[in-house]
Amino acid sequence: MCGILGLLDLNQPVATDLYRGGLALQHRGQDGAGLITFDERFHRHTGLGLLNEIFRFQNLEKFPGSLGLVQLRYATAGEGSVEEVQPFTLTFPQGLALVHNGNLTNDPALRKLLGQRGYRRVNSLSDSETLLHVFADALTRNRALELTGLPVPIQRSSDNEDLFEAARMTMMTCQGAYSVVMLVADRGLLAFRDPHGIRPLCLGTAPGRFAFASESVALDVIGLELERDLQPGEAVFVDMEGKLHCRQLINPKPAHCVFEYIYLARPESVVDGHSVSEVRERLGQCLAKRCTRRQEIDVVLDVPSSAEDAAITFASASDLPYRKGIRKNPYSQRSFIAANQALRAGMVGTKFLFEKRVITGKRLAVIDDSIVRGTTARRLVESLRKQGAYQVFFFSASPPVRYPCVYGIDMAVSSQLAASQRTAEQMAQDIGVEHLQYQSQADMESCLPGLPLCTACFSGEYPTDVNEEELAHIGEARAKVSV
Repeated sequence: MCGILGLLDLNQPVATDLYRGGLALQHRGQDGAGLITFDERFHRHTGLGLLNEIFRFQNLEKFPGSLGLVQLRYATAGEGSVEEVQPFTLTFPQGLALVHNGNLTNDPALRKLLGQRGYRRVNSLSDSETLLHVFADALTRNRALELTGLPVPIQRSSDNEDLFEAARMTMMTCQGAYSVVMLVADRGLLAFRDPHGIRPLCLGTAPGRFAFASESVALDVIGLELERDLQPGEAVFVDMEGKLHCRQLINPKPAHCVFEYIYLARPESVVDGHSVSEVRERLGQCLAKRCTRRQEIDVVLDVPSSAEDAAITFASASDLPYRKGIRKNPYSQRSFIAANQALRAGMVGTKFLFEKRVITGKRLAVIDDSIVRGTTARRLVESLRKQGAYQVFFFSASPPVRYPCVYGIDMAVSSQLAASQRTAEQMAQDIGVEHLQYQSQADMESCLPGLPLCTACFSGEYPTDVNEEELAHIGEARAKVSV
């Protein structure tokens, strides 16, 4: 998972709005950030850490141009070095810059093929750089078709068909999840989404302005209206005259990541036609409907902040009081997306502040969005006990996470998933609570009516062809980062 934003403005430089929009997507990645603009040449700066830290001493006027990209990195593979921070750039066959949200499941095979052919070399461990090379290869010559064995030559014309054909060949070649925005020097912005639409990507417009973003909240901040979401398998190009060109390149097989709604996205966002906050409210209502301990609960608390909407509706539907007994330290970061387990454990200890008068002597219903590794839940329950909680009943707005995610969320190592080998009763004992209730998968899916979902982390059913070798490789790559 990363946050990406691309912007074209026919009237003024884009750097300031890229920065402002990037801040609205900071929740999607805190390991690093990068920004690039184009004005006869690329102007690029990247770094490790938060966006405001990286650009604290940078004058945005040094990033001229009406075209630009920004990325907020959430490392799920690689070494976590600044060399792996996007945007990535190439100058052949023309100036290209790329930001990518997702994960390629066949990255090793693509690197091997590109390396065997000798004229393209991926320098970093990032699959995003691999993706850029695959696209550039398709744009350059018919030999790119060797990657798929298709005999059809790339068609070039004056109406940007070369870009669409290169995007189509990239979709035919790359497997996994990828939402992509590319800056094409002197030509415009190109965005495309994998045939399953696993990761979000939306289009925003205003007079003379166009943007592609991971979430609509970034569009709100910079004053653009959400036009629509890109369809799975679709590419959209906006040229330097402000004309939109849209192509459905691959037949869509939608499988949108349900974890975006549970945890990843901002509650203010609308993702694939569904309000994130509204989905979370429904999740809370479903939890309340199945709750068998209502008479034993004094007060409902949420684990801030992605569980807040679910907790409020859980309390309302259960006719129970809701209180802010747990508050988030405003200077802490999201512990789930921390780079490794040691950082997560340390961050959890400073992440929460407690309202003792709400907790002491009470029987608490604690609502969280999910339980992945159990780190947050375990440490949180310990803290609640220290604050004098009499009993703790824990409710997860999602089903148990039992299977690795290979599409760009930091859940790729099976041994780190707390519920992978445990029952709900065993999990309750492990995190130290009187009772643990998970959301059922059927109830979770009912909260997103009509939307085809990827639920692989709960069901083990992957929308793409993923073999055991690829699962092992992705898990090993993530384990190196998580140490």
